[in-house]
Amino acid sequence: MRVMGVDLLPVLGYALVAIFTPGPNNITSSSLGMRLGYRGTLRFVTGVATGFFCILLTSGLVTELLVSAYGRVAIVLKIAGVLYLLWIAWTVIRPEDHAHASPTATGTRFRDGLLLQFVNPKVILFGLTMYATLLAPLTKNWLAVVLSAAVLAVLSFCSTSLWALLGAGIQRFIANPRIKFIYSLVLVALLLYAAWSIAMS
Repeated sequence: MRVMGVDLLPVLGYALVAIFTPGPNNITSSSLGMRLGYRGTLRFVTGVATGFFCILLTSGLVTELLVSAYGRVAIVLKIAGVLYLLWIAWTVIRPEDHAHASPTATGTRFRDGLLLQFVNPKVILFGLTMYATLLAPLTKNWLAVVLSAAVLAVLSFCSTSLWALLGAGIQRFIANPRIKFIYSLVLVALLLYAAWSIAMS
């Protein structure tokens, strides 16, 4: 299905994998949710979503300026996007050391969640990858950039909320070897499809 020249399936696949899989936002939210409950984590989660929106909005607008000014930048970003997606796919299937997965950030304020996005390479690369490749047709329309950034920020809010609500429960669920294997295969398949779509675009 295509909307405004955008193929929604790879966009949705990449967004769900990148936003809902473990990362600084989700791991921190899960940790805070386990210790403080969802209400105690809500300000942090809202700050994450707000910062996420700001990063994506900036990425969408800056990407358009870069592509307009430098024709070859789009090619470089496309290659970087494919390589980044392949790197994420590798991190999904490689063995992990969960002993070092505990987050260092323990704040529960709105500001803590907001500022975390500006030092979170996963979010920054996600924004640049999205708007330089999969959502490139939207960058010609600032309103489309705002709306798409808002939709993705809502997904971010849902993701961090889910991790805060489930806490240790989701860790135990994914820790099941059989479920984790199937889960990993689905994630890798979605990532490879998104990478193929970028390479062919």
